[in-house]
Order: sequence, then structure tokens, then C-alpha cells
Amino acid sequence: MCTTCLLFMVSVTKIKGRASMVQYTAAARNAEQLDTAIENIQLVNVFTGEVYPAAIGIKGEKIVHVTQPGVTELDALSRVDGKQEYAIPGLIDTHVHIESSMLTPEAYAQAVLPQGTTTVVTDPHEIGNVLGERGIQYMIDASRKLDLRVLTFLPSCVPSAPAVETSGDNFTPEKVGKLLKMDGIDGLAEVMNYYGVIHEDPRMMGILEEARKVGMLAQGHAPTVSGRDLSAYLAAGVDSDHESRTGEEALEKARSGMWLEIRESSFAHNAAPIAEKIRHLGYMPNICLCSDDVKANHLLSQGHMNHVVRTLVDNGIDPVTAIRFGTINAANRLQRTDIGAIVPGRSADVVLVNDLEQMTVSSTWAQGKLVAADGKCLTSQPRIEPPSDFYQTVKVGDIFPEDFHIGVEDDVTKAAVRVIEYDYAPGIPTNFFETTLPVKNGLLEISAYEGKKGPLNRIGVFHRHGKNNNRSLGVLAGYGIMDGAVATTVAHDSHHLAVLGVNPDDMAIAANHLRNRQGGMVAVKDGDIIAELDLPIAGLMSGKDAEQLTPSIENFVERIQETIMPGLNPIHRLIAVTLPVIPKAKISDQGLVDVDQQKLVPLLTEVYQS
Repeated sequence: MCTTCLLFMVSVTKIKGRASMVQYTAAARNAEQLDTAIENIQLVNVFTGEVYPAAIGIKGEKIVHVTQPGVTELDALSRVDGKQEYAIPGLIDTHVHIESSMLTPEAYAQAVLPQGTTTVVTDPHEIGNVLGERGIQYMIDASRKLDLRVLTFLPSCVPSAPAVETSGDNFTPEKVGKLLKMDGIDGLAEVMNYYGVIHEDPRMMGILEEARKVGMLAQGHAPTVSGRDLSAYLAAGVDSDHESRTGEEALEKARSGMWLEIRESSFAHNAAPIAEKIRHLGYMPNICLCSDDVKANHLLSQGHMNHVVRTLVDNGIDPVTAIRFGTINAANRLQRTDIGAIVPGRSADVVLVNDLEQMTVSSTWAQGKLVAADGKCLTSQPRIEPPSDFYQTVKVGDIFPEDFHIGVEDDVTKAAVRVIEYDYAPGIPTNFFETTLPVKNGLLEISAYEGKKGPLNRIGVFHRHGKNNNRSLGVLAGYGIMDGAVATTVAHDSHHLAVLGVNPDDMAIAANHLRNRQGGMVAVKDGDIIAELDLPIAGLMSGKDAEQLTPSIENFVERIQETIMPGLNPIHRLIAVTLPVIPKAKISDQGLVDVDQQKLVPLLTEVYQS
């Protein structure tokens, strides 16, 4: 299909506007002319699993007629030759945090529409943990007039783990009850405090009750939850999960009737192990797909939901089955009968792909309007400027090198230290181990450690929301910083200022620089700034579009990999160490966290005196 024809189609569809129910019905029975016919396509019927030649008739924002197999032409005001490409419904992401792309909503829409995504379910808990209700309202307002359908679910966990961390706001059951009535809220977002749900914590029970009162879906988050604990989580009314990292975990949840949201993201590559375990089962009605956290550069280089489908296909899932997971199953999970299929009465969200295995998108229609072609967004996505104080969210005082020293009593010669180990095991990203380190002049000697995970790193977490002056210190293994320091204000999910490194002088420089820049990531070596990534909006988002931001992300990653932090996925190592709802060991602004027990544990477990 030529770009010139597609651009002509944009001009036509912009004029059409919304049709009435009478017009839909009249066009369906051929008493009124169709606005658009997408002809000569191979239709992927997600109800029957068939693929056959057909044509699609559109009136206004809806599909009003689809021909029977073999009939490939329709009379319409505008007729588009699909050139025998495959027509699939617009892809649906059932769980994402737009802020984690580092893009604002309009820039995000501009990036994912060309990839065939027409609907996303977003949980704005990243900005909610920084700016509370105002942050969520901004994300709703910024998403209202986009060509991308954005369904906003209210964050259920601000903070994610209230017993062990402090965020920029506190969403109690009473506040959740009020916010669920906000215009633009479509459900309750991932219930991350699974420990609280399983153990009948009054706060979490109250939040779930507020969602039940208004009849809203509650999304789940249940990493490694199994057996009777899984039954308890389901019995509380939380029936989905995107955190399965192994095939065995995924299959147990699917067998329990849970909606299994298979995730493939910038940081979690879950599709392959899950596909290996379920591919022999064929089509399953309770599986859908999500991306969770995908950075802007990966949206451009890999794709979005089409990448998730492609990864499943590469690992043995039938292509039509994978597409059904990402379309009709997702719609069913969301209890939406207006999206997810190419049939009369549903939204005209249609994607043409040239190959069901590779899922390369040639064009995307959203609500009857051609919005993307040849990898480009063809329509303007309106931007809403964030309030000025959204650019002033790093409220931290001066930080000094000694703030990263771990002090011990003067008469102590060595101490047993609890260390957070990265990449502990499949399905368990982190865990604690203990090691004994010498003490000199009242300070723990981190550099004395020798082990298979390389040099130990220091970490300092500084509360940045102005609620208190909390500061905590920890010791890391396997995080791979060989020299210098890295600081970040993207630190899931409370997003404090986190500083990781081996050199306290460089750590202080990084922290103060990032405080002055009001958010993002920065790396320091030998006293010099060697790489930085500006994220001034709430310390999370850039304000640039994906094409502008991508070089900044890639340059930052490449620079730190080649100088101070070799190895894969360095950004994930930086931003997830503070997430106290992913097993098993994390650090918050309050201290070290035993995730499974949702309690704080001491850094030093024993001291030895001379």
C-alpha cells in the first residue's frame, strides 16, 4: 500500500467524525454508503481461528460489515487495497506504565500506534508515587484526545509496600474509594502488595472492597505466589498476573483460572519460558499479553505488542493463537465488547501486517481513522504541558561522600553484613546472602570482599518527596559497577534518589548533580560526569518524542557499559533494586527489605570486637 494513498485516507477520515447508531445500521445493511472499505485482505478471525480472504466495511468509528470468505470487495467512499496482507484487530496491552517508557502520553502514542497497538491499560503508579492524585490527573488529561485508546487504572499501591517504604503520597482505602470515581478511571491497577492481600491486611482488604463497590476490575501482581497463597490471592478477587517468570509458575496460575498476562519487556523476558511450557496446549481463553515496562528506544527498535506476539511465535506458539491472546482474549479480560475483533459493531481498530510470524505492521487504523503507515505515525497527538512544579520533584539536601560510609562502633574489627545479590535464580531476581567484612577506623571496608559476583557496590537511597529526611545504606553484589557511581531518580516504585557505586566521592557528585538537574540518570568516574540522561518531568519522563530520546538512552547505556558498568541490562540493575514487591531482597528509603515477610531487616547481622 503506497504512503500517498494512506495520506489521502487520513484527510478523508479526519473529516468523517462520529456516525450515529442509525447510520451504522444503515451502512451495515447497505442502505447508506460505507466511509471506508479495506479490501483484498486476509482476515484473521479471532473467534474461529480461521484466516480467509475478505473485505472490511467501516462507518465512522465502527466496523459495520465484514464479508464472508472469498468476497474481497465492497463499495465505499474510500476504498483501500490491502494487497492480500493480513488484517488483525488492533493489539491490546493489558498492563503498562507509560511513564516507564520515559515518554509522555502523546509521545508514547506516537511510538506504539505504528506498531499496531490501539489500546493500552496503563497504571500511572510511577507518577502517582511521586505526585499523587495530581500526577494521575495529568496522565488522564494528557491521554484523553489521543488516537491511542488509553484505559487508566487507578494505582492500588501508593506506596507499593507501606510497611517498609515512604512515597510521595499515601492512597488509603478511603482515598482509593474517592479516586476510583474520577472521570477517566477504568479499574484498579496491579495489587502489588500481594503479601498484604494473602494475609488479610486491613488496608489491602479495604482497597479491594472499594473496587468491588463500584464494580471495577482489579489487576494482579503475584510474583512466585503459589499453592494456598495463590488460592488466597484469587479468593480475594484479584484474578490476573503479569509476573510469571517461569513456565511452571505460569501454568499453575493458568490452571487456577487466573488471567495470565504474558509479559515481554525491556527488563523481563518471560514469553520464551512460558511459551515452552504451554505451547502444546494450543489456544487458551485466559491468556493475554502485556509489555509492562518498555523503554522508548526498544519501542522503536523491537516494537510493542507485535514484539510480544512475535516472541511467542518464535518460541512455538501458533501465530493465530498468539494474535488471539493479544486481541480478543485481552478484550474479554477487560470485559469490553467494543474492541478486540474485526466484526460488525466493534471499534474499527484494524492492523495490516505482511506476515503473521514477523508481525511487521504496514498500517494501523484506530477508531476508523488511518493513524500510522510504514512505521510512522500519520496523525498529530495533542500534548498537554505538565504543571511547572512537576519539574521540581527532587527535594533532597546536600549529599557528601561520608553519607555513603557505613559506620560501625570503634572497637569492632569485623562485621557480618547482609548483602543484596542480583540475578539470584530464575523467577527470583534478588536474594540476601551474608559475608564478613573488616572494619577499619569505625568504617566497613567494602573493598575487602572477594567473591564470584565481582566487587561489592554501595547503595544509598534518599527520600526525595519532601515527606521526611529518610536515608538508607546497603551493600550489593552482582550489580556490576566496577568503578565510579551511577545515580537515578527512576527507582521503582517510590522513585527516590538512588545512588549506586564503589567510590563515595563519585557517588556524592552523582547525587548532587542529579538533584540539581531535577531528575534522570547520571554516571560519574574520577570526579567527572561521563554520561547523563535528563528526565525532568517528575524525575521519570523526558518530554521528547521517542526518536529524539532514543539516542540519549542508547548513548547513556553504551557509555556506562564501556566505562564503569559492563554487562547486559544496566538500567534494570539500577532501577529495580528499590522495588520491595519483587522477591526477595530490596532496599527502600527506610532500609533493607525482606520482601517475602514485608519487614525491614538490619544491614549488619553481627559484629566482632577485638
